[in-house]
Amino acid sequence: MRKLLIICVIAAGVAGLVNTASANFDPDGTPPAPILDAGWFYDQINAAFVDSIDSPYIYNLASPAYFRITDDFIVGDIYYVRDFGSLILTTSLPYAGVPTGFPDPGESAWQNPAYSGGEILLAAGPHSLTVQGNGAGGVPAGFYTQLTSVPAPGAILLGSIGVGLVSWLRRRRTL
Repeated sequence: MRKLLIICVIAAGVAGLVNTASANFDPDGTPPAPILDAGWFYDQINAAFVDSIDSPYIYNLASPAYFRITDDFIVGDIYYVRDFGSLILTTSLPYAGVPTGFPDPGESAWQNPAYSGGEILLAAGPHSLTVQGNGAGGVPAGFYTQLTSVPAPGAILLGSIGVGLVSWLRRRRTL
């Protein structure tokens, strides 16, 4: 039984090393918006085609992560996300994302096809994201953003091995 406990602790430690998606904060100490795996974050534009209040969002990702954005106030706004100045995402209308597991105000908008939204997979490494909008519904125009880590395949594999090992040891002990 002690060996099983040691194996489980080692597997959990390795799984933690495999899924190390993290975001660094920008140099002046203010947190980026959104924070990795912290739910939906509110931001807004105050004029059409001008960077949002909290832009840029500066990250140095240790592993890939999904960046999601959704309108939640006036139907018709379209948002543009740039990474180091290059356009990487334009929200579409209508858009309804699958549930993300973050039960806060952005989640209802994310699942509502009346609002524009979109997502993109960001690769590991540095990112400087800016968000602008067309202000079609008027300004200020509010929206929600979210950054979520991608489950590492290695963590899933290690968990499966652990469950199989526990099952095998239980069967062996009953014989």
